[in-house]
Amino acid sequence: MPYTLVEFARSVDTNLSFGSTIPIDGTQRLILEFGMPISSPNNFVELTTTVGWLVTNVFATPPVQPTLLLELRLNGILVGSAEQSAIPSDEDDPIRMTTMFQTILTDLPEGYYAFQVFASNLEDLFGEINLGGPTHITGKVFVPV
Repeated sequence: MPYTLVEFARSVDTNLSFGSTIPIDGTQRLILEFGMPISSPNNFVELTTTVGWLVTNVFATPPVQPTLLLELRLNGILVGSAEQSAIPSDEDDPIRMTTMFQTILTDLPEGYYAFQVFASNLEDLFGEINLGGPTHITGKVFVPV
C-alpha cells in the first residue's frame, strides 16, 4: 500500500558535532521537544533521534562505563528508548559517541501530540557525560494514499 507524507516536525539543539555542551547526570533532563498534529486515524509516525555525546573523567574500567539513557515520550508516555554505554578508550582524550534510534508508532488517534526526549547517565558515579551534538529529533506522519 502506498503512503504519503502529510506532516513533518523537528526539534534541533545543534546540527554540529561540537555544539553547545549540556551536562547529563543521573537525573532525567529534557533535551528536545516539539508538537505535531495527527489528522488521520489511519497512519504511522516515524521518529528519528540523534544525540552526540562526550565522556570525560572516567573513574572505572570496563565493564562499568558511563551509560547514556535516552527516552522518547509521547504526551508523557514512554514510547521509545535507547541505552548505550561508552566504549572504553586507552587515550586520555574524551570519548566521543553518537546514539541514534528510530521509533515507529501506528494508528495514533487524531489530535495534537507533544514529543519529548529525556537524557540521563545511568552510571554517573563512573564518569561524566556531556551532550555536544549533533542533537536533534525529526517526526514524520504518513497516511495511505
